Amino acid sequence: MKKNLLLLFLFLSALHFSQKPIFTKAKVNTVNVYRTSAELQNSVNVSFPAGTSEIVVTNISDEIVEKSIQINTNNKDFSILSAQYSSSYNSNYYENNNPNGKRIKDSIAVLENLSTKINIERQTNEKTLELLDKNQGLLVGSNTSSVAQLMQLTEYYKTKRNEISIAQLDINKKYTQTVQQLERLRNRLKANTEAEETFSDGVLILKMVSSKGGNTKMDLGYLAENVFWEPFYEVKGNKLTEPLDITFKAKVRQNTGLDWKGVKLSLVNARSSRNNEAPVMNPWFLNSYKNEERVNLGYSGNRDTVSSKQIEEVVVTGYGMRINENQLNVSFDTDIPYDILSNDEDHFINLKQIKLPAEYKYYTVPKYNPTAYLVADIKDFNKYNLISGSASVIFEDMYVGETKISPNQTNDKISITLGDDKKISVRKEMINDKASEKLFSSYQEKTITYDLVVRNNKKEAINMEIRDQIPLSKDDSVKIELLQNDNAEFDKEKGFLLWNVKISSSETKKIRVSYKVRYPKDFSIGNLN
Repeated sequence: MKKNLLLLFLFLSALHFSQKPIFTKAKVNTVNVYRTSAELQNSVNVSFPAGTSEIVVTNISDEIVEKSIQINTNNKDFSILSAQYSSSYNSNYYENNNPNGKRIKDSIAVLENLSTKINIERQTNEKTLELLDKNQGLLVGSNTSSVAQLMQLTEYYKTKRNEISIAQLDINKKYTQTVQQLERLRNRLKANTEAEETFSDGVLILKMVSSKGGNTKMDLGYLAENVFWEPFYEVKGNKLTEPLDITFKAKVRQNTGLDWKGVKLSLVNARSSRNNEAPVMNPWFLNSYKNEERVNLGYSGNRDTVSSKQIEEVVVTGYGMRINENQLNVSFDTDIPYDILSNDEDHFINLKQIKLPAEYKYYTVPKYNPTAYLVADIKDFNKYNLISGSASVIFEDMYVGETKISPNQTNDKISITLGDDKKISVRKEMINDKASEKLFSSYQEKTITYDLVVRNNKKEAINMEIRDQIPLSKDDSVKIELLQNDNAEFDKEKGFLLWNVKISSSETKKIRVSYKVRYPKDFSIGNLN
């Protein structure tokens, strides 16, 4: 009896291990896109027998992070024993999984072989005709040939050439038809391939055990790398009396090995790879050296020995978007299904189109660049939920260039540069007759004077913001005194000068700046201008 039970057990075990794996395909439904990765939410339907089974879930991204795999189901009749990713599973399944594409490929292979054989026959006939024509000419010109032989050869040439030429017509027609069929099948294969999602070689091998067979639906989620998104703006302006039209977009690209077809996107303002360990404080010891040791160690007081990274807070809203805020971050969910192909190319998603009321002005810093820039100042920008990002600027239907929108600041307004205006000329003129250098017993003085000249060549008046600066001293023995500033707003701590002036059409505005530098006789000043 025991022997029979043992044999039965061995038979059932052999039967179990001889079962074929169960294949099923994962379908990407939702993608939570982080800045440098994405969480792919999949649905999986599977039918399984009672006992232990191996389920192979296909269409898994090649860029999967295996530690992030999460599998959930409401079915209590089975349990998952293990889950393992593989990129080199039996490829026969993939050929049979797309029978339409396989049939087309098989037909193409047959026709390619047939067209090669037909082409060989065509070339053989062409060479035979060339040989007949060449020998016919030699035989006709031969003096040793009798009239009877010549008649016989001529008749042979005529009969054989007609036979080969007629056969060649049929062969050429057959070859043309074969090439046309090949072209149609290749186009069908291309269309069939483009219509389907990119099929990844990655699979997830699940070992599971069930008390009874049945069907179940599983939710499969995992993190995939090689995904990126960033905000992007399109700024359009027409007149200085109208608001700015700003289109807020997300630039998404992915190369996960899977095409996302009709997925629900969620853009998350975080990085999935951030450090999840809270910092632990340790004792803080100063590195102190004697002055002589500092020289020996190559110490420089100006060297920046501490580097820090600033985490950018991202906020976005827009048409077709919903904002979800949880304890750790904010996500922006699209209501419209999107297709994002796995081709590492940028895909633009329109998030929002808004009109921003702006105050326009012209801006120039002659010390650095004799150019007048048109700038739009936007107040109360926080209520528009902008994100730091690059922007292409179009003004009066002309592409101006690119700028940067940076709302992460402490100022009460942001400025967007719309381009430079060639109709406004700016220059800095040194006034040499007002300049002086004086040498005294223990110190010397140098006086610098110049004019900032701005001319408005436009047909209308403009508001102009002019900025300049005077030098500052780090040494108490070096004194700087501002002598003339033409009613500028003066920031003593930074040395900045600011003028807000209105310049009429065809008017030239001059602003004079003069300052004096006093320093010891044995000092040299190298960057004074």
